[in-house]
Amino acid sequence: MTKRVSRKDLFKEKDQFLSGSEKAMLYFMENRSTVIGVIAAIVIAGSSFLGFKYYNETRTLRDEAFYFEITKIVDSADSSASDAKAILEKMGEGPQKDRASLLLGDIHFQNQEFDKAEAFYSAVMSHSSSSDINYQMAQVGLAYSHESRKDYKKAISLFKSVIDANSGFPLFEVYWSLSKCYELNSDVSNALLILREMQMKFSKNPQVDKIEVRIEQLST
Repeated sequence: MTKRVSRKDLFKEKDQFLSGSEKAMLYFMENRSTVIGVIAAIVIAGSSFLGFKYYNETRTLRDEAFYFEITKIVDSADSSASDAKAILEKMGEGPQKDRASLLLGDIHFQNQEFDKAEAFYSAVMSHSSSSDINYQMAQVGLAYSHESRKDYKKAISLFKSVIDANSGFPLFEVYWSLSKCYELNSDVSNALLILREMQMKFSKNPQVDKIEVRIEQLST
């Protein structure tokens, strides 16, 4: 004898013909806490991402404004490193601060405050990748500082590092300074070697005549 199923029992059974929306609602009712937790996590993650993105964009714009203020100080007739440094300290870490540090290093270099200049150049190098343009500019600044101190061996090493990096940095002046440092270090043969390399590498440069004149002067 077949057992009779009551209407109440039928309502307890899952209907195989439920629509997609009804199935979704049923799943939600049976797993309410899990679904709400997942939705909350997604909302929090999305809000955090958008908030972080907004923060970064706002900070970048702020630091660009600070960098512009520092450039105005540097371009003024009476460049004050202290005023520029006060603005620099308000900036967050990043490429804008590195560029501003390079400007401050240049101010100190022009004032022959080589220790302070080198501190800024070294700081930029410690924050940047060796392939980064800011790193290369800091390295060149550091080389010029050592050259001004008459520490030609360190300057030569730094200029050669910039050349060896092959990063797309404009190299004419770097080669020229390297040759000059060899010459000042009483190493005329290497100075000539660099000048002849320049003669081939920069054959179409408008300043190639300057190279040829210097080769002739050192060869006599």
